[in-house]
Amino acid sequence: MKYRVLNILAPVLALSLATPALAQADLSREEFQQRVREALMAEPEMLRDAIVKLEENDRLAQQAEFAKQLEKQSAQLFANRTDGIMGNPKGEIEMVYFTDYNCPYCHRLNQTLLEVMKSEPELKIIVKDIGILGPDSVKAARLALATAQEAPKQYEELHQALMSQKRVQAAALATIADKAGLNAKALQARADSDEIADKLNQNLTLFRALGLNGTPALVFPDGTLVPGAIDKAGLKDILKKQKS
Repeated sequence: MKYRVLNILAPVLALSLATPALAQADLSREEFQQRVREALMAEPEMLRDAIVKLEENDRLAQQAEFAKQLEKQSAQLFANRTDGIMGNPKGEIEMVYFTDYNCPYCHRLNQTLLEVMKSEPELKIIVKDIGILGPDSVKAARLALATAQEAPKQYEELHQALMSQKRVQAAALATIADKAGLNAKALQARADSDEIADKLNQNLTLFRALGLNGTPALVFPDGTLVPGAIDKAGLKDILKKQKS
């Protein structure tokens, strides 16, 4: 970040440090750069303040873009009937959950969600399966998406079966599906379909449109965004605010 900032700030600083005396002087490029260096050495806080300001501007711009995309993609986020659901399918508290079955932080958050769902009967978790951690993740996500469409009531069971693996491998997917009480062969055929491929791409496009770059990520209708794993206490606090 700071390397990028320095590259951006260099010409700005050069101009801002060009005092009237320097502007009137007939300096070579090397002489001018030397004067800039001397000025920065004398007052290094100028660079620090500029970096802080630029980072704040970046943060505000990202927040504004997220809010814009949240409104634009609201139906896709919260009303897409092809997503897997955990918790109460008719719950009044909605939360979108972007996840990858081979993400260790998702495994950690999954345990938190299991605990929270026990005490939050109105929580509806809309799962956006994405596969961003390699071919095994893609195949696992496609199997989960197929289950969400073909056997939605068993989606959560498959989700937990996949999350229980230290690392999901494509070769084990059929066994995992069978143990979850699903027809692995039929589901695999569905998972390999163009429709499921399109659904996965749809989830990835949504993920990127929101400016997200890692899993897990939680999104709430009021614009609350939780990037990364959150502990039980932190999530409970957010849910309390969602109720008010």
